[in-house]
This record gives sequence, structure tokens and C-alpha cells, in this order.
Amino acid sequence: QEENPVDKLPGPPKLPIIGNAHQLLAIPTDNLLQTMKEYTKQLGDKYVFNILGIRVVHIVGPAEIEAIMSHSRNISKSFVYQFLSSWLGQGLLLSTGAHWHKRRKILTPTFHFNILKNFGTVMEEKCRDLVRMLRDKNGAEVDLMPVISDFTLYTICETAMGTKLDTDQSALTQEYKQAILRLGPILLKRSVRVWLFPEFIFKRSSLGRKYAKQLDIVRSFADKVIEERKGQRNVNEIEDVTSDDFGTKRRLAMLDLLLEAEAKGEIDMEGIRDEVNTFMFEGHDTTAVALVYSLMLLAEHEDVQNRVYEEIESILCGSDRALTISDQANMKYLEAVIKEILRLYPSVPIIGREADEDFMMGDLLVKKGTTFDIHIYELQHREDLFPEPEVFNPERFIDGALKHPYSYVPFSAGPRNCIGQRFAIQEMKFAISEIVRNFKLEPKVKGYKPRVMAEMVLRPIDPIYVKFLPR
Repeated sequence: QEENPVDKLPGPPKLPIIGNAHQLLAIPTDNLLQTMKEYTKQLGDKYVFNILGIRVVHIVGPAEIEAIMSHSRNISKSFVYQFLSSWLGQGLLLSTGAHWHKRRKILTPTFHFNILKNFGTVMEEKCRDLVRMLRDKNGAEVDLMPVISDFTLYTICETAMGTKLDTDQSALTQEYKQAILRLGPILLKRSVRVWLFPEFIFKRSSLGRKYAKQLDIVRSFADKVIEERKGQRNVNEIEDVTSDDFGTKRRLAMLDLLLEAEAKGEIDMEGIRDEVNTFMFEGHDTTAVALVYSLMLLAEHEDVQNRVYEEIESILCGSDRALTISDQANMKYLEAVIKEILRLYPSVPIIGREADEDFMMGDLLVKKGTTFDIHIYELQHREDLFPEPEVFNPERFIDGALKHPYSYVPFSAGPRNCIGQRFAIQEMKFAISEIVRNFKLEPKVKGYKPRVMAEMVLRPIDPIYVKFLPR
């Protein structure tokens, strides 16, 4: 094997041919984060695994993360992401090079301020629906994940896809939510079982057959969403999205932009399906887990919850009017709370990159093709960057600057950062403020700390319960 400077980095002892594959296989899938933390303690904040000749450099240091993420041409995802290709195709999450730049350009107008403003109207409606449903629980304990997952799915469908789902109790809608939950563990198992890396072996395995079954459900759901929007769409209603007031005349969905691009020959139907699948997953599951941890932490920390409530009341001045995007600019404390929630529980705990060309990471030459695992969860729990890292303390985002600009990257950073981060923060602000203005939140068990696992998202292993007591 060709010599590579990263081989000089520390790493666990290797076996001939298979390298560290046996150590990877030994990691319990529900204990991945803790195991990787132990490796960091032993080996430092950058170390290398060799998996059947593939070098995977594990990174926990902000300076190294900056070198990787800020590099203008290191935009390829690591090989593990290709396990998602039969689901997400060449959508924005997986594509690279000129293809990625072209798609990003098509989709960027979706997150223009005026369109986000219109999305705010839908988000507020969905939040009020959620409040009505929680009120019907009469203060009983609520299992958060199913309820919040429904809310974020309905919201992404109506904003980005222009399709109402709340009244749709069809089998396909219910199956879609279950299929997303089942795909995570399957993909996690595949990522640590090296013999399942080759596609032709995985497809023929029992795990591969389970994956294919869930994938059929997910694809059918995406096709249904696309067909519904195409059926509703009146070409004469679609405004020119380059005009100064675009997004203000009607509710323009992301899917409309894709269908417009198809009419111009910039994307085909398969490309639209890839982006719909990508945004349905990215805009539903990641925000759902973030909101679940948000409500759990607010229930646990009454003092923080009270300050959020007081801030909302100071904005509303006793009115029962709907909250608006303009109001969000004044939610300074809530913004700090959300930042601290995403520090403790980043929705995507580990991300992968691959070097598209040779570059310097500090004084280390990194060769083209080197793979990186960037440990966001572990980075944001470093004591030297965030004193008392396990303590929920929103004040740390009010009192001072970060110790390093890349010490906090819940939405990734650099050219490949999350295109929907403003959308996600906007949705979280609407949901939290609407819930807190209507309910006092209490935990089922005081002092509860959830067990979490690194699937495609940072998922709680056990149900999380909160009581919603009407104010």
C-alpha cells in the first residue's frame, strides 16, 4: 500500500490485510459515541483507523475541522455515505463537484428570506395544531418522539413540498414514518460490518433485503408527494422566482422550484425524486430529534423555561396573536437556548468527508482520497472548549465568544454547510415559543439523562416523556 503521511498518526493496533476492521466490528452499535470517546482519550484528538486499506482519520479538534471544512474543494462526502445512494441518489446530501454546485444553485432560492417568511405562516399554523393536540392530553405524560416526528413531517411536507398531510391518515403516510425509523439501525449495522460494504453482497444479505423493503415504502411516499404537487400546480400561478418580491405572492414550495427547473431542462424527474427524498429526511428527522431534546431540557430546567416564557410574553404584551418571523428577531434568549441544545445534542453527531485533493492540515500533508470522520458530538462536549460540558447552560452563548470558530458546528460549516439551517432554527423557535406560551413543561422523572445513539441522527434509545400542563 502506498505510504501516506496520515499513517504516522496514532491508531489502534492493526492486523494484516483487514487493518482495524475487527475493532470496528466489536463496537456495539448503541455505544458508538462512548467507544469513540475512549479512543480519543487513548490516542488524542486525531487518530487513524485502517479498514481494509481505507484510511479513516477521526477528528475531534477544532483547528483540524476548520482545515477540512473551510477548504473550498473538499466537498466530497466519505464512502459510507454511498450506502445511502439507493435512497437519496445524487441529491444535495450525496452529490459532489459540478453536479453539487448546480443543485445547490437551484435550491438556494428556497431559503431566501421572503420564502422563509411565507414558510413561517405554515409553521405557525402547524404549531397551533400541535398545541391543540397537546391540550387534548390533559396534562398526561406524552411520548415526545412520535408526536414531534408527526409535526416536523407535516411541516416539511407543507412548506417544502406544498402538500398537506395532517388529514392524511393513509397507510402509506404511517408506513413512511416507520420506514425512516427502521432505515437508521440498518445503515448503522452496515457501516460497522465490513463484509457488507460491497453493494452486491449487501443486496443479497438479510439486512439488505430488509433495507430494500423499507426503501420501497420511502420511494413510494416521495412519488406520491411529487405527483400530488404536480396535480395541484397551475403553471400560471408560479411566479418568476428571480423577481424582487419573489415568494410574497403565494406559498411557493421548494418542489415548485424543482418542477420549474425541470421545465427548463436543468433537472430530470429522477433528480427531483432524489432532492425530495433528501429534504423529506433531512428536514423531518433531524429537526424532530432536536425538538425532542429541546422539550426534555426545558421540562428539566424550570428556570430556563421561565425565562423563555417571560421573553415571549414581553414580545406579545399579553396578546394572544400569532407569533411572526419579525418576533423571532427579539427572541435573543431563546436563540441562546437553542444553540446550547444543539451543542449538547447535535442532530447529526458524526459527519464524513473525503479529500478531493492534497492539502495541509496544520503541519500534516493529507493526500487526496483520505477519509475523515468528524466527531461533532464529541467536539461540542470538550471541556477545554466548553467548561462543564455536560451542564445545560444557555448563558455560555450570551456571555462570550466561542474559544474557536469551529468548536461549534451543529450544521457543519464551510461551503458544504447545511442549506436548511435557517429553516430549522425558524421552525424550532416557532415550536418552542408556541408550546411554552401555552404550557408549563414538567419531566416524567426529574434528573433524567437519555441514552443516545449515533444513527443517521442522534436518536434517543428510550422514549422521552414530558407533561404539558396548560398555563
